[in-house]
Amino acid sequence: MPRKKLVAYAFTFLAALGLGMFLLLPAESDLRLLGLILLIIWLPMALRYLSGRFKERATALLLPKASTPPAFHPREVNATLEATFSVTVGTDLMRVDNGILDLRCLLALGTDGFSARLWRADKITGPWPSDEKLILNVEFLIPERALPRFSVDTMARVLLRNTVIGTVRVLSVNPLASAA
Repeated sequence: MPRKKLVAYAFTFLAALGLGMFLLLPAESDLRLLGLILLIIWLPMALRYLSGRFKERATALLLPKASTPPAFHPREVNATLEATFSVTVGTDLMRVDNGILDLRCLLALGTDGFSARLWRADKITGPWPSDEKLILNVEFLIPERALPRFSVDTMARVLLRNTVIGTVRVLSVNPLASAA
């Protein structure tokens, strides 16, 4: 059981115990006062947890159910690169998206890094061999920040999990992507 839920159950139990002690014990009892103190201390925390749960359920009921898969969004080609990897990039490092393997990575220029996904322009699947020049397409996560820095013949390093695995050189930049 998650720790947050266990703590919320404890708050609710203490508040209910305090309410029971206050309602069931005689007026002159010291334990009735203790019940009132328990109720005052723990009831707001229990109510906060329960109201959060009701909000979550209400939000889930109001959101439309996704009966159909989301519409296909074609990849945006921001630039074409020539890449050389120092290691073989295996398929276990890549993600399959619409039948095409892509590599989520960081392209580093000096001390600046730009999130991107790379995929082969010829759409061939399988591992990418090391020490071989590959032509790759790139889509930047934030193209309006990255494209001004990536002009033709710009060299950058490819980082994956804080490790440099290769270098890329920009062959061409999509003029429609840079205008957006």
